[in-house]
Amino acid sequence: MVLPLILAVLGLAIGPLLGIVVDRAVERERPEPFHRCRDCGTALGSRSLVPIASWFIPCPTDPTHRRWRYPLTDVVTAVAFAVAGARFGWSWQLGPYLALFAALVVMSVIDLETHLLLNILTGPALAVGLFLVLTLSGANNYDDGIWPALIGAGLYGGMMFFFWRLYPPGMGMGDAKLAPTLGLFLGWMTTTPVNAIRIVLFAMIISFLGHAIIGLSLRAFRRIGAGAELPMGPALAIGAVAMIVLSDQLLVAG
Repeated sequence: MVLPLILAVLGLAIGPLLGIVVDRAVERERPEPFHRCRDCGTALGSRSLVPIASWFIPCPTDPTHRRWRYPLTDVVTAVAFAVAGARFGWSWQLGPYLALFAALVVMSVIDLETHLLLNILTGPALAVGLFLVLTLSGANNYDDGIWPALIGAGLYGGMMFFFWRLYPPGMGMGDAKLAPTLGLFLGWMTTTPVNAIRIVLFAMIISFLGHAIIGLSLRAFRRIGAGAELPMGPALAIGAVAMIVLSDQLLVAG
């Protein structure tokens, strides 16, 4: 358990940096070494980059403003990194999946806040993912993982694009653009096309069920209205991470 603990601390340290990406990506602004108040945009100073302690720094303009964005980013990044450490250990796969998890944290927080999955993030995520798959697979004698990864990307991307075209109000085009990256990393978990298809389908089912359960729960507690939109990106991320963690058990069971 040493590695997950180390990575949890690393995740807490990286969380504020990801918070800056979240803060600036939507507005396409240049990154700066501080956080801003979500409500009024006031700079919170360099102290805001201190994990955990930064949560208690009040907005200079209005101390009553809430800043859930930054603590959520810090905590989720720490948990995601610990999960990656427990899943992959000291293997060559750890680095790529840490990068994936960090990207999913950023995109999920933005989607929760704005209901957007930005091209400026989904496009580079797929490009970097393809680069990692094609280069690291050969360097680590894992050539058999390339085709399943590509099949996973095509399958998940194609299915989500189909669902978007079938019922555009149900999800955004950004969800369809995120799906190939998820499918790529999901398929990369195995060396056979059949298993890649299984993993992608299970991830999609988990995502759709999770999205539906969260939506019904929020409506039951009257936290959202019947016609309110619920972003799909976080559910897709959760489904993918769940299958990355459980892929060994799934393949053994099959």
